[in-house]
Amino acid sequence: MRRMFAVSVALFLLTLSSCSSNGGIDGALNKARGEGKIVMLELGSAGCIPCEQMKPVMQKLRDTYQEKLEVIFIDVRDEPKTGRRFRVVMMPTQVFLDRAGKEFHRHVGFYSYDEIAPVLKKAGL
Repeated sequence: MRRMFAVSVALFLLTLSSCSSNGGIDGALNKARGEGKIVMLELGSAGCIPCEQMKPVMQKLRDTYQEKLEVIFIDVRDEPKTGRRFRVVMMPTQVFLDRAGKEFHRHVGFYSYDEIAPVLKKAGL
């Protein structure tokens, strides 16, 4: 029942129209691509418990892969257009983009550092 409610709320939030731009996501993605970095998009929201649990994981990834990986957090409640663009249906969603900007991996829910590291290794990091 809780899961169905969470899915319903997430879908409702994603269907809301937004007048805001993509919040500079295209600029950040272009910059990362220009620097030859792989990108991890963390699509979630403030107050979402698993999203909050991802914060130390994201920081550890930034620290470990400093010049090779760009970790970008996007609050899909503030930027619903970006959430729709990356097909977010539940939070958090992690989307991994290769150096050319093409998605190569996706995960929904809390994702530990120990689970992410092999994905990045397979991608060449």
